[in-house]
Amino acid sequence: MAMKQLTVGPIADNRNPPGDHSMVAEKKRAICFTLWFRTHNNPRYADLFPRLTDVVQFRKLTLSDRRFVRGLQFRLWKTLRENVFYPAIARYIADGYPTVFTVDTRQIPAWPKTQRVVVDVDDPVFDSTEIETLKLPQVKAIVVTTEQARAIYRGHGITCPIHVIRPGVSIEAIDPCRAEEIRQNFKRESDVIIAYHAPTLTLSCDWLGRARDGQDDLDFLFAAFEKARGREPLIKLWLFGQASASVKEYVAERQARSIKIFGYIPFSDLLNYIASVDIGVYPRTWVQPPGRFNVKLAQFMACGIPVVSTDLDESFIVRETGCGIVCKSQEDFAQALVGLAQSAEKRAELGNAGRIYAKTNLDWSVLVPIYRDILNEVDHGS
Repeated sequence: MAMKQLTVGPIADNRNPPGDHSMVAEKKRAICFTLWFRTHNNPRYADLFPRLTDVVQFRKLTLSDRRFVRGLQFRLWKTLRENVFYPAIARYIADGYPTVFTVDTRQIPAWPKTQRVVVDVDDPVFDSTEIETLKLPQVKAIVVTTEQARAIYRGHGITCPIHVIRPGVSIEAIDPCRAEEIRQNFKRESDVIIAYHAPTLTLSCDWLGRARDGQDDLDFLFAAFEKARGREPLIKLWLFGQASASVKEYVAERQARSIKIFGYIPFSDLLNYIASVDIGVYPRTWVQPPGRFNVKLAQFMACGIPVVSTDLDESFIVRETGCGIVCKSQEDFAQALVGLAQSAEKRAELGNAGRIYAKTNLDWSVLVPIYRDILNEVDHGS
């Protein structure tokens, strides 16, 4: 595994003179060490890290682009990260960077207690290990995505500052011309397109551990889609992501011209594909820990696309903003698709509510300054 750097030069080049607390590009005082993939990464960090390179020195352990090799590397990483990799990295770079920015709570114990750690926890689990780790003295600030997550941590006795920063979206990256080009290439004028996206597209037979009541997300969506199509034939389904053999077989067996699999869409172009559709769907069937804000919902909102979601903890934002419809059953989900497909006015109303919220609360131009303030406060010991 080769360590790939975002900035040029050895670590020592960016160490500050004693007493210099400026956080500028030439003298960064914060370090972030993380595992990285060459294609798909957590969207929050794929978008955030390049926006902080002038104040944070990023060190990335980048895995191979060859699937077999990458799988071996990842297993090795998971086995050795806490007892070997993290302690070794911390010993090597701790002296040069008083502030640490991490996105993995398992990394925190490796840093000396004299270090000042800012940890971003976008997918909290609230187990005993995570809670006790976040109580370590080197943790000076925690970032979460919801007020609920902050309240749960407070309830467990965590006393350091906890900041709420929503999932970020690059609204400026949405290109209306590109979105229109996608529509012109793939959509008939009368079609009403619903869209689902994930890095990989699977059915319950692919991953039994994620199924709930015998269904994975796409099992649920396909069943609801078939019901909706029976009532409104103009509805079409676009799938963005690498489809498993079972998903491809499902579409092929039904000769489903109403379903199009696009394959994996690069992160840099994903928002344009989302902006080209009429309805975004969030058909999650498995229950996650509470206190999370899924980036898929943020992306739909930023693109002004109404959302149809299952009734889960993370769908709170759909209710709060009025950007879509939360459904308690598969029948409700199908009916919501039909209702929106038959009402362009309703789609526009819900989509606009999401877009307004996103511009004020989800755009990186709003969120990045908050990260900078947190890092600066921690770096100065406040």
